[in-house]
Amino acid sequence: MTSSDGMLKSNFYGRWVQLFGEEPGTYRANRLKSAFEDVAAMWEQLDRWLNDTGGLCGTSTVSTDEHYWKIGYPISQALVRGSDRQILTRFFAATRLRPNNPAHVSGRELLRRLRVWTAGRDRRLSPRLMDELANAGDSGDTLIVSLLKRLADEWDGRLHEPEHEHRRRALGLRLVVADRGKRLEWLAESVEELPETEVSLLPDGRTFKLRQDYGSTYSGLESLHPSAQQLSNGVRLGGKDLVIEWAPQEVVLLRKHPHLGDWVSTEYFEPGDQHWLLVADSAVSEVRAMVGTLGGRTIRETPSPVPGWKLFKGVRAVNGAAFTRALDQGGKHTHVLEPQIRQQTKLSGGLRIAPEYRAGAGVIGHYLRHAAPDLLLPPGDGPDRKVDVVLDGHTQSLRTDPRVPFPLWVVPLEEGKHTVGTTRSSQTFTVHDGLHEGLPPQTGTLGYPCNGTARSEPIEVEDVQAAIRGAYAPESIRLPRTEIMRCTVLEAMLLTPDGDVRKVGQSPPPAWMTSRLPDGALGPCLEVQVPPGYVWLIYRTPSRWSVRPLLDAADIPGPDPSRGDFAWAYAVISAAHRSRLPVWQDYVAAAEAIAGKRNYR
Repeated sequence: MTSSDGMLKSNFYGRWVQLFGEEPGTYRANRLKSAFEDVAAMWEQLDRWLNDTGGLCGTSTVSTDEHYWKIGYPISQALVRGSDRQILTRFFAATRLRPNNPAHVSGRELLRRLRVWTAGRDRRLSPRLMDELANAGDSGDTLIVSLLKRLADEWDGRLHEPEHEHRRRALGLRLVVADRGKRLEWLAESVEELPETEVSLLPDGRTFKLRQDYGSTYSGLESLHPSAQQLSNGVRLGGKDLVIEWAPQEVVLLRKHPHLGDWVSTEYFEPGDQHWLLVADSAVSEVRAMVGTLGGRTIRETPSPVPGWKLFKGVRAVNGAAFTRALDQGGKHTHVLEPQIRQQTKLSGGLRIAPEYRAGAGVIGHYLRHAAPDLLLPPGDGPDRKVDVVLDGHTQSLRTDPRVPFPLWVVPLEEGKHTVGTTRSSQTFTVHDGLHEGLPPQTGTLGYPCNGTARSEPIEVEDVQAAIRGAYAPESIRLPRTEIMRCTVLEAMLLTPDGDVRKVGQSPPPAWMTSRLPDGALGPCLEVQVPPGYVWLIYRTPSRWSVRPLLDAADIPGPDPSRGDFAWAYAVISAAHRSRLPVWQDYVAAAEAIAGKRNYR
């Protein structure tokens, strides 16, 4: 299927007739064209047989489209070579697609992601497939769109590697920007079937032991620090059972992770949300011009932890017209602003005044009236790109850009429940002028007093006192003193002034929680109970030691350890430089005297 001898590469029947040695336009040549219906029926029978065998003889990728339904079958197989299949499984892993596509990522969205993945990089896909990527339309179920969707739905999470018997699982490595942009880390999401595994950095050879950790992620990559070379050239870690890969790119899009609290690389731009961009110096001028067209708040440029790269903070699309112009202008890096192409409607933003607490009620949330959320719509299928939007049973055909959210706050909504969406999918939410709920009797005696900022520990509060209230405690019960700490802490210790050390860990969840929540449903933090007399909390994360005072600095007594309190001294010295409080420096001096580093008086 190439253009030669006066025949275009798209002339399938011309090559079909030529294959049989017939002259175009003759009776036998015309018979061959009409007889192709029998060939199409054979393709359909092959597809049914492969599906009926349940994958025993391979997964069917036989596809076609509505216009060229007969010749679409063989063309679908000519589009993807064996080498393309291997590369596409790497693409699925790099964009963090889950096996068998449980999120039902659409073929259009996969096409968009593949264009982003191949932008400016030679991924060694075949010229035929690259031509199809460039020429495929953005609307309708084209052949490449349906083929990508089918490959994604059948992908089992393994790489297409005949030399490894197709047994290795694949993951996309993610980049984390932590400590307000001062530190970079690598993040790998775990594979459920591989709670523990081992990978080596290629071609370096360093080996990393991975273990399943909190939040369905792997621990074990803490010593692999992102570098400029890794960001520019990519990272590949391979083992007997798992391959993890970072695809090189000049511009990295990041969005705040809902559980980790750090900025993590993502596959698509979410209009209305705040983003960061990690940009190579070679792309800074183009990116600066691109984000400048978005309008809104000023975007800050700061140095990144890696030389040769910059951070753009506060990248957000709040003006629909400006966002559309920025996308339509195009450019080398415009793909990082492309939102996800959806199959379902979704609500985004808005001023939420309460979450939905009724299990199975099907309500997304409760919003303040005149501050309703934005509506994200799937693209229209027709040439006019209109979408039939249904609001509380009333249908109206709107010509909207699926990349830009529709602001529901412009629609006058009465207090109460509303349902909005399309004929295929909808979302239900409520709007209220406010929630005014009093405290039931004998509740809320314990809380966190707040005057602008809430206190870190709960105490008994008065009825008229501003506080974030929780439980009711009778006089016979006294609340233990607690401190909140991240679950990612590897070890933690409580210290007294006189040399006592107590190790602390995560307490088991109470019975009422384990009986109502699935196994492993724990939050990102844990509570540490502090007995009387302990004044410092020292803890270690995968990257460093930290120290936290448990009293106001003026109330912390001076150190008074004995000469043999070596565990106490070790704990203090581990976090010696993590606090500038004068009283802490006194503790450091005492610890160094015990360790023999200085005279202690």
